Amino acid sequence: MHESIGHGSGSYGKHSGVEATRITVARLGTMAGTMVHQSLSRLVPHGIKRGLRDLVQHYRLRVAVRALLRLPMGVAPPPPLLQVLRRAWDNEGYTATLPYLQEVATRAATAEGPILECGSGVTTIVLGALAGRRGVAVHTLEHDPAWRDRVAELLQRYRIPGVHLHLAPIIDRGAFDWYEVPKGSWPDEFGFVVCDGPPGDTKGGRYGLLPVLGARLRPGSIILLDDATRPGEMAVRRRWRAEREVRERVEHGPDRGYAVLTLGST
Repeated sequence: MHESIGHGSGSYGKHSGVEATRITVARLGTMAGTMVHQSLSRLVPHGIKRGLRDLVQHYRLRVAVRALLRLPMGVAPPPPLLQVLRRAWDNEGYTATLPYLQEVATRAATAEGPILECGSGVTTIVLGALAGRRGVAVHTLEHDPAWRDRVAELLQRYRIPGVHLHLAPIIDRGAFDWYEVPKGSWPDEFGFVVCDGPPGDTKGGRYGLLPVLGARLRPGSIILLDDATRPGEMAVRRRWRAEREVRERVEHGPDRGYAVLTLGST
């Protein structure tokens, strides 16, 4: 009786004997490589592993930022580049989602007037690379001194222009808390706001933007509100709509949503 190998339902049935052998060897090699990696990982001290991981993250961030800065003026980056950038940013749980980052980048690439950013992060890098590089001033408010210093160091390291990164403590304003507005050089108007701060547990949340700076937001100004589907931000949106004409578009995502708010007259 002749038994034919290669017509069964197993993995060998889909390949010739030589090909099946090659695939098996490749799989064994992968398994062996994984086992070696795991063994070495257990042998390498945690501090060294952390240092190596940081080196890799810095390299990835440098490559992503340089690619961003090489884009032609007025051109928004493709989503894969933004995905690499946000992963390299490595601020788990706080980094902007890819859809929100795409919205920020698309608008930053063509924004014409001064930009206000509430809360700094990977969006600060994007705003500087796409708007600041074109001569559009970006004013960013950050309440945390240590985080502000980290973002400022990265802006300087990668020579990202046009970002005025203000240390702005959150102060008590009675019914709500919000940033202390910088003194001195400060634009009379903003046409575009990236609103990802103050933190959600701040009294009043992000409500203070309109009471404090609403007079500087002309009709037609755009606010990109991150985390717009959280209960706190939904309450902020209701308060804003009660106090000013606002047209909004809410984008829901699997993790967090955001809103595009277009301001009308005061």
